[in-house]
Amino acid sequence: MFDSSKYQKTWADIKQYALTQFDLLKVGFLEKAAKIAGLIVFALALVLLLFAIVSFGCLALMYAISQTLPLWASALIVVALWLLIMIGVIIFRKQLFINPMLVAICGILFAPTENNQQPKANGQQLAEREEVHHE
Repeated sequence: MFDSSKYQKTWADIKQYALTQFDLLKVGFLEKAAKIAGLIVFALALVLLLFAIVSFGCLALMYAISQTLPLWASALIVVALWLLIMIGVIIFRKQLFINPMLVAICGILFAPTENNQQPKANGQQLAEREEVHHE
């Protein structure tokens, strides 16, 4: 009347299912962490590249201005330009850096995955479902 082997098999299936779901969770976390790390590295490389471009531009501007003004005056003009750029970056840091990074990170974290997509129609769900029978 009481067949414990069915219940043991069911319990083993439940444990296997939980372990599989945990492994899928770890893989999903690893994928999202890798995407976020890639995004951060890309942002840092972009900032360094922009810094190099602006630095070279300022040196070229200082050289061009030094043709008509003394070198110290051209250096002061370029330093003032750098200060204006830095003040602008500090004032608009939310719009330039923080908000786009938050949008990108939230897009990565909360993007639908294969297991978390919208539900299918009942006919498709029933056609794809596999029945499991324990005897």
